[in-house]
Amino acid sequence: MKIFSTARRRRLTFVIVAAVLLTLPLVSTLVTRARVERSGTEVTATVIEVANDDGRYLVAYRLPEGVDPEQQSWSRVVDRPTYEKAATTRRITAKVLGDRLSANRVEGQVDSLAPYVVTGISVGLVLLVGLWWVKVGRRRPPVRMLAQTDLAAADTEERPALTRKDGELYEAVGPVASAEDGRVVVDVGDRRVEVVLGGYANPVAVGGSVRARGPLIG
Repeated sequence: MKIFSTARRRRLTFVIVAAVLLTLPLVSTLVTRARVERSGTEVTATVIEVANDDGRYLVAYRLPEGVDPEQQSWSRVVDRPTYEKAATTRRITAKVLGDRLSANRVEGQVDSLAPYVVTGISVGLVLLVGLWWVKVGRRRPPVRMLAQTDLAAADTEERPALTRKDGELYEAVGPVASAEDGRVVVDVGDRRVEVVLGGYANPVAVGGSVRARGPLIG
């Protein structure tokens, strides 16, 4: 059974790619963090400053000169015991990747939850709006058709569509969205076709796939 039309498949692919791209920065951060913990070299860094920012404990430090000849300064948020120890000893244990000094981590480091929250909200919004877009798509204005024959059941595997046949005759194929008061609304994918029965019969219930033929009248 064909669940998505080609257009819907394209929209779904776009939504999935967008969601994946939004998660890449967080995934990259987590992969780097795992590399540092697994393969990083443990060193003793020199603490150059500590600060207590309303319960947020900050430690600024430099890696050993043999690891970082340029003696860049780094800062991390740490837990309270690590902060107190660093303030007293002026030393802190760190792990660092030789090919990427900026990826260093220190003992007791406290990682921010902000990237998780931002990524989660962003991906959630993309999926919410994107899946609605996949389902509804870009709706074209509805049209009306005057039936020229009884409506007939269509194969559920047949792609919903409104196609032109001979002259002014059109054929609408798709699920029945509603059926009442001598009219049937057919969902043809990117729009809806209101079929005016004009006395002809409709044997298909709402939700079933139907085929209707006739000229468009508006």
